[in-house]
Amino acid sequence: MPGPSPDELAAEGAAALADLFPPFVRVALVPVADRRCPWPEEEAAVARAVPSRRREFLSGRAAAHAALAAIGRDQGPVEVGPRRQPRWPAGVVGSIAHAGAWAGAVVAGSEHARGLGLDIEVLDPPLPDDVERAVAGPLVAEPTGHPLDAYATKVAFSVREAVFKCLFPFTEWLLEPTDVAVELDLREGRYRAVVSDRFRRAESVLPAIQEATIAGRFAVIAGHLLTGAWVQAGGASAGGPVPT
Repeated sequence: MPGPSPDELAAEGAAALADLFPPFVRVALVPVADRRCPWPEEEAAVARAVPSRRREFLSGRAAAHAALAAIGRDQGPVEVGPRRQPRWPAGVVGSIAHAGAWAGAVVAGSEHARGLGLDIEVLDPPLPDDVERAVAGPLVAEPTGHPLDAYATKVAFSVREAVFKCLFPFTEWLLEPTDVAVELDLREGRYRAVVSDRFRRAESVLPAIQEATIAGRFAVIAGHLLTGAWVQAGGASAGGPVPT
């Protein structure tokens, strides 16, 4: 009997991805594949790219347009900003990620969220020792006997990527791994990330964010690690427990 198709696996992944975010966030997850793009601006961004990069980029844009359509804001190209970040329509915040077989996007209206961050990683193999040393930062992850114990550093890396994507658009903080302390609950798929004081005390972003602590979630599905981060609108806090 044949296994699930790539589209069926992506639909399963999209359901897991939606569970990582509050209800006001819309998500999309698609298979990485050869795609045709209706927007010349997006095509131009990867005109000279190798085929694999082109597939990843255009699949990420396909996910972005699907998520934007879900909030009624898919009205033009998602162009590339000066630091390679997506340029969302006015009044929209979002994030795009791709790895392995999947590309995903999350979006919300700026009346609901100040920032969103999504990271996707292929779970296996765990990070090599030299890479682990290069991306190491403050990490608390008590061994629990859970299968993810061996992947704690990779999960923390994914958390930091999601947090960076979430915060950068409105803070322009260039966070290094050592700037974000991460506490992981590997059994429950939850994390808490705290940004270094040297950023939190930057008056230039206040009152946009008063406490750079993000509490979020991650999940593993079909060999992919999905991690979400968000900052709600209003600036009173950064993230918070996922509603249940």
